[in-house]
Amino acid sequence: MKRLFRNWDVLRVIRLLAGAVFAGYGIYASDSLMIILGGLLMLMAVVNWPCCAAGGCGTSTGNKALYKDFVKPYRAENK
Repeated sequence: MKRLFRNWDVLRVIRLLAGAVFAGYGIYASDSLMIILGGLLMLMAVVNWPCCAAGGCGTSTGNKALYKDFVKPYRAENK
């Protein structure tokens, strides 16, 4: 239970609020698809599921020099 209330970042709060808005509008308009979409967004926010279930949205954590192999150091020649 403590896991559900940790690490609340901005996108998680936005996902929860968007789900509440979609579900509220779905209830108002009697649209079951909007209710399901809102419920899914709220569930994703509460249990902290990412939008990309396969982990395809992650970034690499390795530090790699960007132009290490392409840029050669300048060596001034004395004439």
